[in-house]
Amino acid sequence: MLIKKKKPNVYLLILKVVSVFKMASHRMFLFCTRNISPSLLRLATTKNQQILPIIPPSVTIGCRNYNKSLFPYVSELYRRRLKVGPEKERHRSEWINWNYDAEIYAFGKRLGEEFSEDTLRIIFTDKSYIEKDKARRQELGVDEDVVSLELVDNGEMAAEGNLIASRYIKAFLRFSYPAMFEEGICAIHDFLMSEDILASTGLHIGMKDLTLTAEFPVLSSTMATAFLAAIGGLAQDQGVRRAERFVNHFILPHLIDKDINDLWPIDNPMGLLKSILLQNKRGPPEPRLIHQSASQTIMSLYWVAIYGDKEMIGKAPGETVTIAEEMASRECLRQLMKTSLQQKPLLLGPAAEGLQLDYNRVNPSIQSLEQTPEKQKALA
Repeated sequence: MLIKKKKPNVYLLILKVVSVFKMASHRMFLFCTRNISPSLLRLATTKNQQILPIIPPSVTIGCRNYNKSLFPYVSELYRRRLKVGPEKERHRSEWINWNYDAEIYAFGKRLGEEFSEDTLRIIFTDKSYIEKDKARRQELGVDEDVVSLELVDNGEMAAEGNLIASRYIKAFLRFSYPAMFEEGICAIHDFLMSEDILASTGLHIGMKDLTLTAEFPVLSSTMATAFLAAIGGLAQDQGVRRAERFVNHFILPHLIDKDINDLWPIDNPMGLLKSILLQNKRGPPEPRLIHQSASQTIMSLYWVAIYGDKEMIGKAPGETVTIAEEMASRECLRQLMKTSLQQKPLLLGPAAEGLQLDYNRVNPSIQSLEQTPEKQKALA
C-alpha cells in the first residue's frame, strides 16, 4: 500500500524564510549598534545559533607546534661536534677558487698603492720558505744548476722599511710633541714598532694568506717582517715620500685610542717635576690638599693640587693622599709636556701630507736635566 506524502505548505515555507531573514537582519543590527545593551547582546549570541552562527575572526592565532625529534637531533649533532673538536685551520690556498697571482695584484690595488709584480713576490716570500723549498729539492734529487730557484727573500726590503718607518715615526712624534722628553718619544716609537703592532697591521690588510712561509699558521714575527718589507718595497717603486705616507696611514693610527702618557712609565714623577721646575727657574712643587670626601669610609676621595710659585700647575683625585699626590704630579707633567687629553689630535691622513719634518731634530733628554749647574748646586 502506497503512502502518499503530504505536500508542503507553501505559505509556511515562505513564513519560515521571512523569519530567518528577520532574525539575521536583527542580529546584524545589534552588532553594528554601538550602545548595545548586555541583555540584547546575550540574546543575539545565544538564541537560534543553528540559524545564524557567529563567524570566527579572520586572524591567525600562533601556536607552538614543532617536531619533537628536532631538539634531540640538534643536541646530538652539537655533542658530536664537541667530541670531534674544533676544525683545524687551513690555508686559503687549499680552496679551489684560489689564484695567487690575482691576489698579490689585488693587494696593492686594495691599498691604493702601485707595486710591481716582482716587488710583490719578494715582499711575501719569507726566508724560511726558500730554505724549505731547497730542502725539498734535495730530497727529490733536483740539481739547482739545472732548475734554478728564482726566489728572493724579503730580508733586505724589511731592513730598509724598518729604517724608513723608524725615522719617520720619531720625526713625526717630535713634531707633534715638541715639549716631550726624548725618552718618551722613544717609548712611543718602540710601541709602534713592536712586533705585535706590525703583525696586527699586516693581518688586517690581508697579508696573512699571501705570505709564503714554512710554518702555518703564520708567526707574528713573519707577519711583521712582511709588513716592513711592504714599506721598503713601496719606497723602491714609488719613493720614500710615498712610503712615509703609508706609515702615516697604517702605523700611526694605533695612537688614536691610546693615552701616550701610559706608554711611557715614569717611576718618580715628583722627582722629575722638581727637576723640570728647577731648570725653568721656578720654585719647588708644593702639594696641597684642596678637597676631601668620606675620609672615614672605604669610598674616601682626596683632591691634591700642586703649586709652583703660588700658581697651580695641576690637580688630581685619589683614594689616599699619597695616591692623589702622585696622580697630581703626573698631571703636572702632562701639562708641562703638553700631552694631556685636551690637546689637539694628531695630524693623520691628508692633513699630514704637507708637514715639514726635521729629521735631525732631537727633543731634550731627562739626563740633560741632571747635568745643569742649578741641579748640581741644589743636590750639593
